[in-house]
Amino acid sequence: MPQIRGRLIVLKSGQKNGTLNPIGWGYEEQAVDPAELRPLLRGIGSVLGIREDAYQPPIDPGAIELPPPRWTPPTALRDRFDTSPATRLLHAAGRSYRDLVALRTGQIRHAPDAVAQPANRDELGDLYELADRDRLALIPRGGGSSVCGGVNPEVPDDFNGTIIVDLTRMNRVLDIDVTDRVVHAEAGILGPDLDAALAPHGLATRHYPQSYYHSTLGGWVAARGAGHFSTQYAKIEDRVVQTEMVTPAGLAWRTRQLPASSVVVDPNRLAAGSEGMFGILTEIALRVVSTPTAKAADTWAFQTFEQALEAGRAIVQAGLWPTQMRILDPFERLVSAMLSGNPAPPEALVLLSFEGEAQGVVDARAAAAENLLTAMGGKQKAKTAAGGEGAAEWKQTFFRQPYLRDVLIDHAVIADTFETAIPWHRAADFYQEVRSAVLDALNEVCGGGAVLCRSTHAYPDGVALYFSFYGAGRHGDLIDQWWTLKRAAQE
Repeated sequence: MPQIRGRLIVLKSGQKNGTLNPIGWGYEEQAVDPAELRPLLRGIGSVLGIREDAYQPPIDPGAIELPPPRWTPPTALRDRFDTSPATRLLHAAGRSYRDLVALRTGQIRHAPDAVAQPANRDELGDLYELADRDRLALIPRGGGSSVCGGVNPEVPDDFNGTIIVDLTRMNRVLDIDVTDRVVHAEAGILGPDLDAALAPHGLATRHYPQSYYHSTLGGWVAARGAGHFSTQYAKIEDRVVQTEMVTPAGLAWRTRQLPASSVVVDPNRLAAGSEGMFGILTEIALRVVSTPTAKAADTWAFQTFEQALEAGRAIVQAGLWPTQMRILDPFERLVSAMLSGNPAPPEALVLLSFEGEAQGVVDARAAAAENLLTAMGGKQKAKTAAGGEGAAEWKQTFFRQPYLRDVLIDHAVIADTFETAIPWHRAADFYQEVRSAVLDALNEVCGGGAVLCRSTHAYPDGVALYFSFYGAGRHGDLIDQWWTLKRAAQE
């Protein structure tokens, strides 16, 4: 399990994950060097609005002036809090586009007065008591990768101060039940560390959001997340079998661990998606799966995104339930290929993967999908272990994209994403309507830009569409321009 020492995460084995970047995504060691971006400027720069002459280096974190604290810990409790500028900065914001512009330009309007790292529920109860006495806002935080503002210390003025409750010290695996395939762990454990504990037992979470390396079990549940493989393994709320939280009254509230229940309101669903409204999650029991030993993957090309959507609908409604199904529109396909340095034809892609414990079963599902997509006019790409042409390129950029966004901000590029679910019968029209609205806004705000789309999760009655947009902004106006584009997308 990891031990937090300042900003450095060290595994007990001595393995170093990296130094958390106080003004960017993830680890400093994996940050994108601007020189890495320059070769892309010759091609993709015109598509994404990247201008090399617009580059402004980010501020030195040590030069950032934080708002002065409004509250200081009592002398008797000072060893339970970190009030150093470096720690306050690291916990001053999540990692949305708005957050990162503020961090990378040093325009920090809000910062926590202190950061607490409770090691158990008793220390958490003490925090509640202190917060009640001094009228302080407590904001729970896991990996800090939120893009929705949930971990930002922006609270009403009638609070006397703000404490970020960093839960990453509460990172123990309490029990692994191989028979029931359930793991019981503390909420502050990071995804990779949870899977590392499960691996020797032949088990895995297979919950794989883009924030996997920088998000916690508690964050997954509190934000009601859906991972990379949710089409087969379901969203997180469908896998939670028990939760424990400490309420504002300082009391531990625990549900019963049951495989199913007929009560009117499943108490575990109160925790899933609650984002701290009812209390702070401390422990979770989660259904896990056997580490898959049998896999099959393939990539299919269609002339249009609408045809690819129909193919995806046919797959899930046939009951094939791939582990992963990503449907990329031609623009997402183009940008993924260009980021990998490869040319790509104007086509939509359906990326499929199947996995399980029996190769024969997995191969049968893949073969059924092949027959179905062939009949629908799909063109099978050359197969590889990674799933064929196009799949490897997309997977290569999947975890790199948040790091790339940091440098795009330095080049005054407005880049963000938004997602929604829509019934199948509305998906194609909705896709075109959203693209048109956001492109109009990009033309008005940025003089042009790009809108990309892919599916993220699929259901029998609908699909989740995930849009990305890029446009050339102006340093000093990036957040205002971003808000204009976000409103156009949301309305």
